Amino acid sequence: MSDDNKLRSDYFAFKLLKTKEVRVGPVVFGGENPVVIQSMCNTNTLDTQATVEQCIRIIKAGGELVRISAQNIAEAENLRNIKAELVNQGYNTPIAADIHFSSGTAEIAAQYVDKVRINPGNYADKSTKKDYSDEEYLQALNITSEKLKALISICKKYKTAIRIGVNHGSLSNRILSKYGNTAVGMVESALEFVKIFEDNQFYDLIISLKSSNVLTMVHANRLLSMRMMQNGSIYPIHLGVTEAGNGYAGRQKSIAGIAALLNDGIGDTIRVSLTETPENEISIAIMLRDTIEAKEHNKLIESKKKAWFDPFSYNKRTSASVGNIGGKNSAAVILPAFQRSSSKVQRSERDLDSPKADFLYLGTEKPLFLPCDNQYIQDFSAWGNEHSNCYPLINNKELLGNSLPLDQIVWIQLTIEDLNSPKSREKIKKLPFAILVLTAVSDYPIAEWREAFYILHQEKINMPVILHRTFDIDLVQSLLLEATKVYSALLLDGFGDGIWVHNDGGVPIDMLKHLSFGILQSCRLRLTQTDYIACPSCGRTLFNIEERLDEIRKKTKHLKHLKIAVMGCVVNGLGEMVDADYGYVGSGIGKVNLYKGKKLMQKNVKEEDASDALLELIKEESDWCDG
Repeated sequence: MSDDNKLRSDYFAFKLLKTKEVRVGPVVFGGENPVVIQSMCNTNTLDTQATVEQCIRIIKAGGELVRISAQNIAEAENLRNIKAELVNQGYNTPIAADIHFSSGTAEIAAQYVDKVRINPGNYADKSTKKDYSDEEYLQALNITSEKLKALISICKKYKTAIRIGVNHGSLSNRILSKYGNTAVGMVESALEFVKIFEDNQFYDLIISLKSSNVLTMVHANRLLSMRMMQNGSIYPIHLGVTEAGNGYAGRQKSIAGIAALLNDGIGDTIRVSLTETPENEISIAIMLRDTIEAKEHNKLIESKKKAWFDPFSYNKRTSASVGNIGGKNSAAVILPAFQRSSSKVQRSERDLDSPKADFLYLGTEKPLFLPCDNQYIQDFSAWGNEHSNCYPLINNKELLGNSLPLDQIVWIQLTIEDLNSPKSREKIKKLPFAILVLTAVSDYPIAEWREAFYILHQEKINMPVILHRTFDIDLVQSLLLEATKVYSALLLDGFGDGIWVHNDGGVPIDMLKHLSFGILQSCRLRLTQTDYIACPSCGRTLFNIEERLDEIRKKTKHLKHLKIAVMGCVVNGLGEMVDADYGYVGSGIGKVNLYKGKKLMQKNVKEEDASDALLELIKEESDWCDG
């Protein structure tokens, strides 16, 4: 079986990608070892006490590796003091140094820490060339290889591991000239460095391919896994959605990408990057790891089927258009019309500005009046075709036992067991205006839904599909994790024309609505909120990015058509805001650069004036609308 086919076969049953074991201090990454949880300090690396204290908070929260930025020689040297003080206080948690532009800084840091993270895009030659001949390409790669030899020698001596950390927005001109700013370019950038290290007999490598675009991040890591299988050397993979932002949106974006890959058996260490205090990242990461590790007991195992679509790019399943569901319509959100249980959760007032649901579910309730500005679904037992904006929801038994007019829009709720019935499939094939509600009922909803879409493909059934699952959760964070995890795994592969998150717990309907639209936003299928691309900050950030993000959000949250980047510095900022419409990027102490797309519009604006200047820029560029 080819590695491509192997990856496609594993789509139907959880199987861990068996990677090499790499030791980082006392912790072993890869192999069959548990997924390692990590975070990154945002203190000034020269402030030993503040950095040590934050490291300890991260460790006490459950962090198993702490990353610290080292942007110059002085900071790299101070890593020795930070590491020594942590050991002195009884902490042997591995420390990683985050390096960017300076190879000399990496060589110093590697003597004191357990792992060094380098970015291939920043190790490349600084040429502004757009086109490379084959000879020029090879020559530039050889220069990079020579530049790495000193670091390799030091890492061998001190037994320091290396993370090859590729960021979507900071690929070298050399890579861009050949592969473009693509997932393929990210993979090739990483593998070029892997070959350099292997040619120098260095194998203590961990690889990360990160993007603020969840789709790009998922496709790149899948492609990386396949390419490493082809090469016969499968290194541990670090997962993360970079610049995810904060609040519910930041959490959902991170969960969507990380969970989708963990569900495919890909990923040996994770970081949930939030524009918040670093220890806030840990609880979400632990919950993610715990839920995925439970999948190892998944008994829906051996399958000879293989995915019939390209898992390395996004193509939405072709479906018929029934009303405003399916076809080229936006993915729909279905919610209950009534709160069935008392709310046990304190509702947050922030960021709950979501549109109304596309359909409201009445169950067996029979209201005398239904507002004409909404659409409804009603159980078939209660439906009497009394309202033009209310449609019947029928189960499998009702499907087989009743005849419906062929011109009637009907919602059909089936499980995978129902769909496996030839009688049920033949019946739904005869209903031209049917919407299928696929209800997952087992402990493995992703496997159920994937199996169902396989059947629909084999049977050439192209009716629109709503993904439905019932939860019984009272805590918002738990529901956010579970719902985002299972729905995004299908949506990111182009499956599903809408989602129906049914919850019997106490989470309020307005929060349920916000989480549902947040899932679609995270997968970039329906943008109903302003999309904020915001870095989690680190020692390079010279202003309070959390406060600035909140300030900008309050002023721009009604601009739902825009993607706005709020970045701490130019190191990652200019790259990771690659598809942002506007950028607010720290340029120095109390200074901000403003961008429209990649174009620098205003330089070194005073921080206290920068958010208002950003608003004026948006207005000048005719992208403003009143909320």
